[in-house]
Amino acid sequence: MIKKWTARLLAVALVASALTVVSIAADDPRPASAASGADFDPGNIISDANFYAAGSMTLDNVQSFLNQQVPSCRASSGPACLKSYTMDTFTRQDSGARCGTYPGGPGQSAAAVIYNVAQICGISPKVLLVLLEKEQGIVTSSAPTAYMYRSATGYGCPDTAACDAQYYGFFNQVYGAALQFKRYAATPTSWSYQAGRTNNIFYHPNASCGTKPVYIQNQATASLYIYTPYTPNAAALANMYGTGDSCSAYGNRNFFRIYTDWFGSTTGGGSPYGYVDTAAAGFRQVTVSGWAVDPDSAAPIRVDFYVDGRGAASTVAGNDYPSLAGVLGKGNTAHGFSANITGLSAGRHSVCSYAINVGTGVNTLLDCREFVVRTGDPFGYVDSVSASAGSLTVKGWVVDPDTADPITARVTVDGRQVSSQIASGEVPGLPAVYPGWGTRHAFESTVTGVSGGSHRVCVQGVNVGAGSTVDVACQTVVMASGAPSLFLDEVSMGSPGKLLVRGWAIDPDTVDPVRVHVYVDGALSTKVTADVSKASLATAFPGYGDKHAFSVPVAGLSAGTHSVCVYAINVGAGGNAVRCAEVAAPTGSPRLFLDQAQGTALGQITVRGWSFDPDVVDPVRVHLYLDGRLVTKVTADVAKASLGTSFPGYGEKHAFTATLTGVGPGAHTLCTYAINVGGGGNTVDCRTVSAVTGSPSMLLDEVSSPSAGAVLARGWTIDPDTVDPLRVHVYVDGVLQTKVTADVVKSSLGTAFPAFGPRHQFSASVAGLAAGQHSVCLYSINVGAGANTVVCSPVTVR
Repeated sequence: MIKKWTARLLAVALVASALTVVSIAADDPRPASAASGADFDPGNIISDANFYAAGSMTLDNVQSFLNQQVPSCRASSGPACLKSYTMDTFTRQDSGARCGTYPGGPGQSAAAVIYNVAQICGISPKVLLVLLEKEQGIVTSSAPTAYMYRSATGYGCPDTAACDAQYYGFFNQVYGAALQFKRYAATPTSWSYQAGRTNNIFYHPNASCGTKPVYIQNQATASLYIYTPYTPNAAALANMYGTGDSCSAYGNRNFFRIYTDWFGSTTGGGSPYGYVDTAAAGFRQVTVSGWAVDPDSAAPIRVDFYVDGRGAASTVAGNDYPSLAGVLGKGNTAHGFSANITGLSAGRHSVCSYAINVGTGVNTLLDCREFVVRTGDPFGYVDSVSASAGSLTVKGWVVDPDTADPITARVTVDGRQVSSQIASGEVPGLPAVYPGWGTRHAFESTVTGVSGGSHRVCVQGVNVGAGSTVDVACQTVVMASGAPSLFLDEVSMGSPGKLLVRGWAIDPDTVDPVRVHVYVDGALSTKVTADVSKASLATAFPGYGDKHAFSVPVAGLSAGTHSVCVYAINVGAGGNAVRCAEVAAPTGSPRLFLDQAQGTALGQITVRGWSFDPDVVDPVRVHLYLDGRLVTKVTADVAKASLGTSFPGYGEKHAFTATLTGVGPGAHTLCTYAINVGGGGNTVDCRTVSAVTGSPSMLLDEVSSPSAGAVLARGWTIDPDTVDPLRVHVYVDGVLQTKVTADVVKSSLGTAFPAFGPRHQFSASVAGLAAGQHSVCLYSINVGAGANTVVCSPVTVR
């Protein structure tokens, strides 16, 4: 977004003032220096280190700075001065994850808004203060207007249109500007001005004023140009606190000038900055963590800690702090610190953390935090209370603030002590929350003999030192009692005469498996113990284990519907649990499926498939009819493994294969009948099946030379597309010698191919051949589909 250009000048020169920075030694205000046009570098208006130094000011620093700019506000009917301005804000999350979550709340001060936005977006509070001043002069105004607050940072105010109303308001303006700077940095190549290259930057909105080639050296400078897209000309720089000429633009000049006046060099080093994340009190100690960096050095710096105004500890901020990568670069994140300050007395304390300066600048007070070193009553936590038949298991931890040693944990039920033990088990995560006490404070206690019903279970930490023995946590626990829980997972008859009953049963009064009785049609059929493992039961019923399932097979049932009742036999209070279900034995017509039904050879059709009758496990009979005529009967008793899987209880021996012979040419009606047993009727599958078609079949019985100069060829040939005799052509050495018809009777053909008859034999003689080796080829002339069939044989002629 490009904000609206402004040529507004301050009516009077800004009076330079310093931000007081507290050091360990004493207050050491940094003197401000008047900005000079000779120092303005258009390619490096401000360094990245200074621009993104979110920790360069604390909230107190920001408020103090605002107080100094306007010691007293001029009475008016308008808004309060910025130092006194408050507003209600709301929690806000950037959908693009450029900034963190803003902590909204009622009556937040302007200083709090500036500071909070700086922290969540990683932008220096100094930059936001300078931006507010160079846009509206609101920081130094003793009588700000509503417009100044409405468009405080010029965000959403383009050169070519009025400001966008959706961005009105001080909070929206500060947050929107900081978020926009983060967008620029996150997608640096998406904008017209980019760091690391020469950019032609306009002097003025009036294009006739020309441009200046500027090599932008860093992202912070690029971001300022994207936000305010003009560079000051020589006239503007020659009069840093006044006006230039008609081609002068002042936005980025004023940013440089105000920052220099208020905070010193925009590109040089300065005082260290950082942030205190936590000050966690523990056993006679406090652990302080955060990060600190000095702009004059990439090396880790020292951080000193004062407790109640007295020096207490010192450390080097050299720990890896990954989130600094977005501000300082991926290779410059070793600036985290964590210091453990021990030997503290009980009570309230204050710890102040100072970043020790390197080079120019002064030591920086990062933050002061109040904390309380505990004393008095023990404290702790109950992680879980699990109940099973007559017993309770309580797990948790207890700590006494006056000792790091394990203390005694007592468990009471309804006010009566039932167990006592030293809580010395491991709690690995405890030191992270309660430093100094160590990890040996866990306990686990199992109490037996607890009656059914509601009970108040409490854990006491036995006091050491100051304080008294107290309940650290209590829970109300209901102990189960009464009749067993019973559930049937399956009641089915998957095959004739066989019943399967599966389920589980648990009696709340015992962890042992219970007895289960199965009744069929009112008569006791079997008794079992529900002791089969089922993992989910241990999860659903903690303390009872997983061995409470059962699986009961019942054989020998007749066809029809049966009533099945399952009883879980009660132990202790309550009575037996019962669940009943009706189940029908499978019955009906056979199932039949054909895997294959087709012509497979001359005069043959092959049929393969499977069939079983739900009323029996035995193989069924299968009858095959061709063109309305029964041609064969088979038994479906061939093994097929997938049937045993698909139809458990029936086994795998229900497949069949049948070969039908004597099948003539053309299409035929094939009907396959599965013969019914019991309820239902026969199952039939009828379909049209075509006989084999194609080229003739031919076999040579003899090729010989019975006399000088003669050859005799005998054999037979049948075309699957006709029952008529075929023509046969005889070639010798590639020359046609004779043609005959294969119409001689051969009785075996009538037997082998009854549909075609016996008249398919031939005998052919060729005379007048020269003595010696010859090749004899016989061609069976095709009818219908296919092609001629040729069979050749060598022969030696006498």
